[in-house]
Amino acid sequence: MRWTRRRLLAAGLGVPAILVARRGADALGGVVTAAIRWARPAADGTSATRCAQCGSPEHTMLDPGCPLAPRVLA
Repeated sequence: MRWTRRRLLAAGLGVPAILVARRGADALGGVVTAAIRWARPAADGTSATRCAQCGSPEHTMLDPGCPLAPRVLA
């Protein structure tokens, strides 16, 4: 492969273009991360205070009285 002025110029301009594209992708990633944090609702309790299966504050996780707890059918 012969190095012509055109190929040398393209190679020389390709590196800054890659750096600019990466910086733009990093900025876009930051915007997306901020949007996800803004759109996601805040936590309302923990598994120690609220059932993770049905969401009821009446009982905690793994309580056999949960209406959504798996049952053994005889």
